[in-house]
This record gives sequence, structure tokens and C-alpha cells, in this order.
Amino acid sequence: MTMDYVPLAGGSSSLSSWIYQRMQEDLKKGKPQFPPEFGDVPKVQTRDLRLLPFGYGQGSGTLAMWLRKRAKEVYDESPEEFEGGSGMRKFDGFDDDLFLQ
Repeated sequence: MTMDYVPLAGGSSSLSSWIYQRMQEDLKKGKPQFPPEFGDVPKVQTRDLRLLPFGYGQGSGTLAMWLRKRAKEVYDESPEEFEGGSGMRKFDGFDDDLFLQ
């Protein structure tokens, strides 16, 4: 494991890369998983469809807001910090198309 630090998904870039690979597998199965520290996904959600932050594919506006809020509360990270820093697009083999469908 490397000793560098990258935002959300957490810790070193090698750990973060491993997490992203698992996220891709989950998304391909149509079953995204969120950090357990975030708690339960909102039960009632809007019916709009938008890109979710942190590379979670697409979902409701309610889910997008919940992800933003919980990431800030739990990890003190924002989507802007995540995507602007050492975020998901820097990893070799990362399938951007999967998250932009």
C-alpha cells in the first residue's frame, strides 16, 4: 500500500483504486454500495435522474444530496474536492464510461 493520501474512497491511492474497482463491479451488477458510515439510503426519493457524486453512477436528486451531505459529515469531503484533486479519473483502468452513462 502506498503512503500517499487521496480523497474519498479513502486513504492511499492503491486502497482507493481497489475500492473503485469494487464500485465498478457493483455498478455493473446494478447494486451500488455506499460506505456503511453513511447509514441507510433515504427511503423516499425524487423520481428525477442525474449523475451522482463520487462516481456512483446515476440516481435521484435526493440520493445525490444525501451523498454530498453524508460525505461532508463523515469524511469532510465534497464532490468538488474529490473530482478536482486526486479523484477517480486518475486511476489506470478506471472505466469513466460506466459512470457517465
